[in-house]
Amino acid sequence: MFKENIKTLVSMYVSSYNQIVDTLYRSAYSTNPEAFRLKDPSNIKIYVTKLSPMLGVGNSLRLYLTFEKEKNLEIELIDLTDEKHYENYSKYSSLDEFVLQKLLITTNIEQGDILHSEDISNYDEKLSTLTTEEFTDRYSQKIWQDLFHRRMLMQVSIDGKRFVEHVNHPASYYAKDAIKYSYSLLDLKAIVDTVNDEDFSYQMDQAIAAYENSLYLASCATLGVCLETLCKLLLQKKGEKIKDSDATMLDKLGQRLREKKIINYKLNSRIDVCYKVRNLSSHTSPGKVLQGDCHFIIATINEIVDTYFK
Repeated sequence: MFKENIKTLVSMYVSSYNQIVDTLYRSAYSTNPEAFRLKDPSNIKIYVTKLSPMLGVGNSLRLYLTFEKEKNLEIELIDLTDEKHYENYSKYSSLDEFVLQKLLITTNIEQGDILHSEDISNYDEKLSTLTTEEFTDRYSQKIWQDLFHRRMLMQVSIDGKRFVEHVNHPASYYAKDAIKYSYSLLDLKAIVDTVNDEDFSYQMDQAIAAYENSLYLASCATLGVCLETLCKLLLQKKGEKIKDSDATMLDKLGQRLREKKIINYKLNSRIDVCYKVRNLSSHTSPGKVLQGDCHFIIATINEIVDTYFK
């Protein structure tokens, strides 16, 4: 009952967040959906920390919503009631900092993936005693929905301002180790680490730096170069030599990998689509179309690395 009521509460928050984004931030979201990560509940995980009664009434429960792929509002409870957790409490500047650091130590999440946090101690009794139906009825009332709206309006505003600050950085700010930033489409660090090639790493940093600054045309072109490099590395990995005179265009590399029976027909077809997408990208519509082209090439890179380099 407790967990179900938590999930119901969070679903109400997300619903309110979506309504605000769709109404006030529609244009920003259509171009850069990655700025508003709280919008998709399928990529949200819920953490609830339970604190020691020593901290006083009103500080018992903290809610954290984090960006984690395909977690679908999965809930994890973090019990911090044991006195051992408070041995070094005095070194923290605030209760918020204390709970945050304990959460980061206890889990594998990054601070940049925390999308929303708040004290939910005032819901404590209702979370534990009301049925899910009763809880839903109570907090669907207008007075509570207005409160959720105000909270999410503030959160959307924070997300919007943070994204504006992010895109106003010069490209050089992100060009080194761009794969580590929270706006990156995937966990690209794992891909780069697995391939372990200096040229490929540099090219991926450049591609994601362009993506992060909404330069999707430049990103798409550079991702095509990344894929070419990856195909050459795969040929070398399988004992094939790459001569200076050899054709290194993406379609030719994919064809050669297929002829050598290194990849199957399906993957060769995907590489060929990437080649066409990269070449035709300058003639397509801006915004989400080009962004989708970037996603397709990254997904293809991810498939090759996951299949042949691990």
